[in-house]
Amino acid sequence: MARILIVGTGDIGGHLAESLVQQGHDVWGIRRSNKPVAEGVTVISADVADAETLIDLPTELDIVVYSVASPVFSKEGYHNYYVKGLKNILKAVKDQSPKRVIFVSSSSVYHQMDGEWVDETSETKPSSFAGKEMLAAEEALNAANVPSTSVRFTGIYGPGRTRMIEQARHGGYCDPEPAVWTNRIHRDDCIGVLNLLINKSLAGETLDNLYLATDDEPAPLFDVLEWMKDRIGEVDPDNDVGEVSRRANRRCSNKRLRALGYEFKFVNYRDGYDVMLNDMGLV
Repeated sequence: MARILIVGTGDIGGHLAESLVQQGHDVWGIRRSNKPVAEGVTVISADVADAETLIDLPTELDIVVYSVASPVFSKEGYHNYYVKGLKNILKAVKDQSPKRVIFVSSSSVYHQMDGEWVDETSETKPSSFAGKEMLAAEEALNAANVPSTSVRFTGIYGPGRTRMIEQARHGGYCDPEPAVWTNRIHRDDCIGVLNLLINKSLAGETLDNLYLATDDEPAPLFDVLEWMKDRIGEVDPDNDVGEVSRRANRRCSNKRLRALGYEFKFVNYRDGYDVMLNDMGLV
């Protein structure tokens, strides 16, 4: 049984906390409200951007997972909740010597936009404030004197994350050539990846300080949308998708994660979205 702190207990962090409790671990979850997370998870109401609220944290922690979401989409918000917040947590637990601190990062740190393959060794020169702040948080974690791992998730989908499905329902269209490459990972696989890293850390196994977490199959946006429209059947007339859906044109590799032994529940977008479409009654 381990003592685990989940910082940020939203969709991913909350379900991870619930999973860890079911495995028999002692789990605490930090969130800005005092709303319950799951049975067996002790809630700590605090704001990571305000170091003065990070008092009375549990002691003798084995694992810390930092999985927050900025409440605002702005440079200041991202800096406060990813960089400053992570530094505040690292300072708050610095005397505890946890076996590992895991930071939930994003593939937004990559700058490649011409369909290139990227992995953990690829250059990162993000131009967006989101990518810059995520990369700064990773660098702050690397600079801390603690075993650590950052996990760069690609586009997360799953229950409640239906943006792509709604685009297809409303006739979203993207030209097939030149291909606009997209990458994604199901919410349940995000939780699975974090569980794997935690369990390997507790077992004393060697981990890298960085993993790119994405499913097996980067896919052109055209293929994804047209497959969905074919599955749904009744959709609106075609109309161009917005630039926001075209801003990340790269192909992400999960070879390092696969080599670690992770087995995906949903190996590609068809497997994951088919379940969602059925659950939503659209097929």
